[in-house]
Amino acid sequence: MSKLAPTDVHQRIKDKPTDFGLKVVMMGDGAVGKTSLVLRYTQNTFSPEYKQSLGASFAVQDLDIQRQHVKLVIWDIAGQPSFQQVRRHYYSGAHGALLVFDVTKPETFMTLHNWFNDFRRVVPRGEIVLVGNKVDIEENRIVPQEAAHMLQRWWNLPYFETSAATATGVQDAFLLLANNALLQAQKQTNE
Repeated sequence: MSKLAPTDVHQRIKDKPTDFGLKVVMMGDGAVGKTSLVLRYTQNTFSPEYKQSLGASFAVQDLDIQRQHVKLVIWDIAGQPSFQQVRRHYYSGAHGALLVFDVTKPETFMTLHNWFNDFRRVVPRGEIVLVGNKVDIEENRIVPQEAAHMLQRWWNLPYFETSAATATGVQDAFLLLANNALLQAQKQTNE
């Protein structure tokens, strides 16, 4: 499986002029596909082999948004309960998060409120995008769209259905998060 941070990541961080640096985190239970989403977005790769994240890793994506050069630093945080206390440290300084659940595993949907509340305690004004992942295996889907839309309305969040395997919705979810996070960062800079 590919590593999240390419070997030239430090070179990429220092070589390109940047107008804004944005830190975003991937949140959700283990095995919902957070790492696969990051790999699909940053490297356009996918591996069906599951490899548990230990602690956290990061990837960098350069973007041009609103005539600004943005360096998006994506932190992929382990979703297993044993990493709960450590995760809050990674939230600090974040501009936003992708909150991911697996549409084939309702238990990952049921824990979303914990993730949401933990992030809000540390980053009250950070942008969040809700993501229902693994929609490519529709025959195994258990969490209906209606449930996700209800949560979307309750929290007033954007919602995307994605598949790291087929790339469905992945670019759109990350780009909307980056755009919203940039707007929020600019607003806070001007306050």
